[in-house]
Amino acid sequence: MSDQWQMGAIGHVESPYREGFGIPRQSGIVPAARGVLVPTTEWADPAAWQGIEAFSHLWLVWAFHAKRRMQAGDSSTVRPPRLGGNARVGVFASRAPIRPNPIGLSVVRLLEVQRDTAGVRLHLGGIDLLDGTPILDVKPHVPYADCPPDSQAGWANRAPERLAVVWGAAEVWLERLAPERLALIEQTLAQDPRPAFHDDPERVYGVRIEEIDVRFVVREKRAEIREIVTVHD
Repeated sequence: MSDQWQMGAIGHVESPYREGFGIPRQSGIVPAARGVLVPTTEWADPAAWQGIEAFSHLWLVWAFHAKRRMQAGDSSTVRPPRLGGNARVGVFASRAPIRPNPIGLSVVRLLEVQRDTAGVRLHLGGIDLLDGTPILDVKPHVPYADCPPDSQAGWANRAPERLAVVWGAAEVWLERLAPERLALIEQTLAQDPRPAFHDDPERVYGVRIEEIDVRFVVREKRAEIREIVTVHD
């Protein structure tokens, strides 16, 4: 294979999501999900990022480093959550994480460009990435080209419904956690991270956000937080 086709990470993302379960299924649907893009030493030169502040949003091209890639013999169809986990579509008609080549694409908001003696760090909003995700490339989002006014999205043409979030027995944490952390928890649960085929009102789920595990049940389109546990790695 020619060297021109060899790819390597130009950085990685520091994310509040430490496990796959609970990560937003699309970028932007959890605005409070903030992260930091840390370039590799090779690409930490400020010159490589000159002018990027002019753009409000960026495309991140990244690798599913914690997912296996699709193998020969695997089914070439998937069951999108938006279709209830029952109907199948072709893998190329979906954004399923298990793919022939484990490449992801996300539009994120550029919140701040931090420059210091260590180089450059990009602060991002609306991320849908696992902590440590390798970034293969960054490109500016250009609305006139990237948002066609006649675009149609088939079975995903509308934004997903949101769950109401109730703190319940974990109400004491409303005074312990910072407002931005509360917003992250509520927005993450509101997008219903459960597998589409799960509908057990007694089942307790856990979403790992930084050093805490948020445990909840879903009943009648409401996510009820049962408890929050501090995790010691």
